[in-house]
Amino acid sequence: MCECIDSVLSSSHPYISDLHPNLALSGLISELLVYCSNKKYGCPQIVRQDALHGHVLYCSYAPSICPNKVLGCPYKGTMRDLKEHLQNCVYERFKGYIDSTNKRFEKLESLIADQSREIEKLQRIIRSGKGVTYTLERGTSEQSVASLAGSVGGAGADGSMNGESSSASGGTKRTVVSTFPHDEITCHRTIGNQPCGVTSVAINQDRVFAGAHDGSTKVFDINSGQLLKDLKGHTMSVWGLAVMPSGDRYFSAGSDGTIKVWDWRNEDDAACLVKSIPDHNAKVYGLVVDQGRLYSASSDKTVKVWDTETLECLATFQGHTGGVNCLAALTEASAHQLVTGSSDKTIKLWDVSTGTCLKTVRRGTSEVLDVAVGDGMLFGSTYDAVIHVYDINETRELGTLSGHNWEVWQLEYGQGHLFSASFDHTIKRWDPRRFQCDLTLKGHKSFVHGMALDENYLVTGCADRTIKIWR
Repeated sequence: MCECIDSVLSSSHPYISDLHPNLALSGLISELLVYCSNKKYGCPQIVRQDALHGHVLYCSYAPSICPNKVLGCPYKGTMRDLKEHLQNCVYERFKGYIDSTNKRFEKLESLIADQSREIEKLQRIIRSGKGVTYTLERGTSEQSVASLAGSVGGAGADGSMNGESSSASGGTKRTVVSTFPHDEITCHRTIGNQPCGVTSVAINQDRVFAGAHDGSTKVFDINSGQLLKDLKGHTMSVWGLAVMPSGDRYFSAGSDGTIKVWDWRNEDDAACLVKSIPDHNAKVYGLVVDQGRLYSASSDKTVKVWDTETLECLATFQGHTGGVNCLAALTEASAHQLVTGSSDKTIKLWDVSTGTCLKTVRRGTSEVLDVAVGDGMLFGSTYDAVIHVYDINETRELGTLSGHNWEVWQLEYGQGHLFSASFDHTIKRWDPRRFQCDLTLKGHKSFVHGMALDENYLVTGCADRTIKIWR
């Protein structure tokens, strides 16, 4: 056999001796004539081996099914017969009607699913007995009703309300119930197209405050997403934001080591900056406003206390041996306590009246990234992506919350739920009593740097240059 091939190669092709024998043999094989692979369906064509693939792609005898198979057509035949079949296909003639019917069924299924969720929500409300009651004067317009309901968190995205009403002397008593943050939460609005990553957020009534990597701070309307103010004052990233209860003044701080005081409602942008405070000797990572005091946490290992009116520094808390990454105030009027977390792997509880450290929780091998407090519990997230839960009175560890893949940089607690935001691009809602995650929010495409929570909304800011409003 080999001698025969060698003879053919050398005698038939005078230049073939310069080629590798295998390449030459491959060339001869490609010239062989073969039947179309659709011969069994009637194709009579005989083509060269190297042209077979191209022929099969366009062969009219290739097996085919009706494009209306998804509607139920059982036809199987060849490409050449398909055109004739389509002219007589019942499914082709009724395709428009079938498509429109299917769409109506899909809408109906979606409506049933929505109503089922609404029924489950109302059942939970009935079981919990929770609601917000207000008195509506006779003659008040429906538009005013929707506006009032929205102000207490009882209106849906479309302005509808859940609740019941009854006539009473002097007006109509209506119970408007908001299930946030207990029930299903979805992204209500995305404020996108920011010039750079969002590093911090705060919320006050219907305003969202956001700090960014470029040192700017912005104010948005939470309902429309409209930009109300864009103020520039920091030279580096803004890591901390805190807003006065009135909403007229806010504080910002960041990597440039300064605290800026803003009266943002001033029409003249240049006059909005009230004061720049450079007292910290390093980056400022956190700000909290509580009972007329501003607290600032810095990587210079200190926490400073400021009078929010005079802007005077009232005290400096010292005790951490590493940078202070976070802080949270106990909101009870009689508490007068502050919690701080540090890179020295400790959490400290302070008496703000005396500046005394009351308790220290040592976290072993991981630095503390953020803290939150509520309902007698203290929460601390550490660099190992774990959230630790303590009894705040005894500083005894009750358990841990695990589920994030990367470190957790933000914690917020409200109405019996803990929210955590992570570098794994997700936000999780936890039931700390059962030590379980009951909801994971997805949508951001990068690290979630900032998070804020109130009774109606959860706001998150991300390195993907977006701010998301959840409800």
